[in-house]
Amino acid sequence: MSDGGDMHRCAAKCCDNNDLTVEKVHQCVERCSISLHQAQNFVQVEIDHMHNRLQRCVMQCNDEIKDKMGPNPNENEVMRYTQMFEKCTVKCVDTHIDLIPNLLARMKQVLAQGKQQAPM
Repeated sequence: MSDGGDMHRCAAKCCDNNDLTVEKVHQCVERCSISLHQAQNFVQVEIDHMHNRLQRCVMQCNDEIKDKMGPNPNENEVMRYTQMFEKCTVKCVDTHIDLIPNLLARMKQVLAQGKQQAPM
C-alpha cells in the first residue's frame, strides 16, 4: 500500500504540470487518491461488518429472552431475564473482542498487498 505521502507527491506533480487545464489537474489529483480511498473504504467495510455481527448477536440475545418471557412477567422474572440478557450480551462482546486481533491482522495483510477491494 502506498502511504499518504505518495498521494501528496503525486498530487503535487499534477499541480506542477503547466500543460494541464484546471479540470485535468483535478482529475489527476483524484486519480492520485484512489488507492487511499479504496484503503479507507476497505477498513470501514471491515469495521462495519464487525459492528453488524455484534449487533446481530445482541439482537439474538434479545430475541431469546423475549421467547422465554411470558406475557406478564413479575418483578423477579424481569430481574432474572434482565440478568440473562446482560450475561448473553457480555458473551457477545467478549467473543467479538477476541476476534479483533485476527481482523486487524487480516486488514494489515490486505492493505500491505494493496488489495483493498472489500470482500462482500
